[in-house]
Amino acid sequence: MKLIKKMTVLSLAVLALGGCTQSSISSNAPDMVEGVDPAKMNQEEDETLPREENILLENEDEKEPETMYEWEQVTDETNSLFLDTDLYPLAAAFNYTADEEALAISLDWTLKDGATEEDAMDYAVELVKNFNDIIAVQTTDLEASSDTSFGSLWDTFSLDLTIDTEDGTVLLEKSYGAGEEIDLVMPEYNDEGPEPVVEEDVPKKA
Repeated sequence: MKLIKKMTVLSLAVLALGGCTQSSISSNAPDMVEGVDPAKMNQEEDETLPREENILLENEDEKEPETMYEWEQVTDETNSLFLDTDLYPLAAAFNYTADEEALAISLDWTLKDGATEEDAMDYAVELVKNFNDIIAVQTTDLEASSDTSFGSLWDTFSLDLTIDTEDGTVLLEKSYGAGEEIDLVMPEYNDEGPEPVVEEDVPKKA
């Protein structure tokens, strides 16, 4: 009799444990969706997009347009050079415009009142050659100026050139198309240096 009671108690305990186990698994497991394997659902959610598809595309309107040259640097260097009164005592003001679309450059150097047309020619030569050279250092496509050349920038860009004075007097005004010969008068250089002074063969007085 005691054996039967013990067997009955053990059977009830086994049934109770079985019921608890099923209940815990059921409450923690994901709900089954008809026709969908939960394991596959997790895999799909964990999938990452390819790198090239996951990069945010930049707004084309926000991109800075590419330019031929660094014009901010040109502005800094030209102002520093052409307004240096130690190098150019007559310099009073300088400005330029550059239109890459039209391939056109305008240079305007204002000199102090009292400057002459001869001064204007000398300053114009310095302006055109040095402006070319400031841009030429940014690229290997341009040639620097020389004793006989204003540089190759002017093969591509047209040039409007003005040399005036503070009171508004225009001393020199020129316009050149791209590739057109620039007829500014350069200083003459002698590679051999100054000619030696030749003493005349004149008998000296006693």
